[in-house]
Amino acid sequence: MSKIAIDIDNTICDTSDFFGPIAENYDRNVLHKNNIINYDKIVPRSDNWSKEELAYFIENYFNKESINIPIKEDAVIYINKFKELGYEIIFITNRGIKDDDYTDLIVPEYLEKNNIPYNSIITKSNDKYMYLDDVDYFIDDAIRNCEEALEKTNTKVIMMETSKTKDYENNKIFKTSSWKEIFNYITR
Repeated sequence: MSKIAIDIDNTICDTSDFFGPIAENYDRNVLHKNNIINYDKIVPRSDNWSKEELAYFIENYFNKESINIPIKEDAVIYINKFKELGYEIIFITNRGIKDDDYTDLIVPEYLEKNNIPYNSIITKSNDKYMYLDDVDYFIDDAIRNCEEALEKTNTKVIMMETSKTKDYENNKIFKTSSWKEIFNYITR
């Protein structure tokens, strides 16, 4: 059975786009500031927020609202198709890696709520390549994770295109923003 390891944030859902406006609202209406929000972070934020302001945002917004991040519609369709074809689906995320981030605890509920099948979930993983030894395909949006998987494993790497990766080029990594293209690439 072929195995596919899939990241969550900005891969099956648009976490940064969902939390960007929430971060802007927090910055302007709670902190009464007018900072620029960095959407390139998994948790969009101002680079000028104090450690305490960021911790408050994570605890009171990110942890509570992560269950509501909309799933990319085509992700649901094609992950279900992979499962129907007999692929083993492994979700691998760094959620929960920070002390104040408890979003790893809702991953099973989040996937079930959005009708996304899976065989296993790995959370709190900063070095995702360590879990890819017997995985056929790895799908992620982070350049570092994709490059490490390419360099340190025999896994085929697929990069989900985001604003951070749109100009990134590596002919050994299949890059796309379409789950249909991912499905076609894997099942060809």
